[in-house]
Amino acid sequence: MGRSMHLLSMVFLLLLLVATGLGPNVAEGRTCESQSHRFKGTCVSTSNCANVCRTEGFQGGHCRGFRRRCFCTKHCS
Repeated sequence: MGRSMHLLSMVFLLLLLVATGLGPNVAEGRTCESQSHRFKGTCVSTSNCANVCRTEGFQGGHCRGFRRRCFCTKHCS
């Protein structure tokens, strides 16, 4: 009885840790943003914005804000 109770509590604890996300975590770097200097007009296509940002040396980009501007993104160091 004692051994099975111990095993059951260990399994419960393991499930609790996995369910709450306290298991192994993947480290994420910060993302830096800068408004595109080459994108002209209203940003309606995120893929177009990302392509323009890549020509500026960034990793990607997206449309943002009420005025729909193109913001370029890259991993901060």
